[in-house]
Amino acid sequence: MGSELTARHLDRALEVVREFRSAGTAAGLAGLGRLVGCDFVSCTSAEHTTRRLTGAVTERPEDNLMRHPEFRAQVSRHPAFAAHRSGRLPLGTSAALTDLADLRTLRALPLYTDFYRPRGTIDQLLCVVEVDDRAGRILTLSRSRPGFSSLDRALVDLLAPHLAQALAREERPPVHPVDAAATELLTARERQVAEAVTRAACDREIARRLGISPRTVQKHLQQIYRKLDLTSRTELLVRLSGAS
Repeated sequence: MGSELTARHLDRALEVVREFRSAGTAAGLAGLGRLVGCDFVSCTSAEHTTRRLTGAVTERPEDNLMRHPEFRAQVSRHPAFAAHRSGRLPLGTSAALTDLADLRTLRALPLYTDFYRPRGTIDQLLCVVEVDDRAGRILTLSRSRPGFSSLDRALVDLLAPHLAQALAREERPPVHPVDAAATELLTARERQVAEAVTRAACDREIARRLGISPRTVQKHLQQIYRKLDLTSRTELLVRLSGAS
């Protein structure tokens, strides 16, 4: 991958990163589409077990196929679901739709014949940008010709983590002002857990962000309660926000 990404490509990729950071997800998706050379770009959220779509961000709202009930009913048959379960579409590594299914299989899918082909989509480059035990997000770049180069894939793999970060920033709840005197009593890890509590994160979410187990999060919370003379998460939030 590194041998194909020249300084010029990296400069252009950096411009897309700046768009994600300064202008938001939709603008960053548009920049990524221009960089790779695609007609439509979207990032879709879906539950694993039900394969139900729960949200989508697109560069242009009119391109959001979630507006169509028929599309939502058919999307569970998208080859990306089976590919991810089988390990052919791992987190952070892109693959083309035509890598995952041959044209004969695709032409048998109403999803492909009723929605993708009529709007000119022949192939897609797909990349799972975020996943946990319940749901995931997949970046989809659609183009009107088949095939994606190794350079296209390298650029998408490089920028996928920045898309995940942009989504996380936009979804992050407002941070309550933290009582500095209270946090001085805590260790660095306990402060991280306490700050996550101010963002209304549950134990599982805190564990995922910090790379620890939910049980370890609970142990940290017990220590925080003991040090601050508290008994509950609600009391902790009130204490850290400085509310009386």
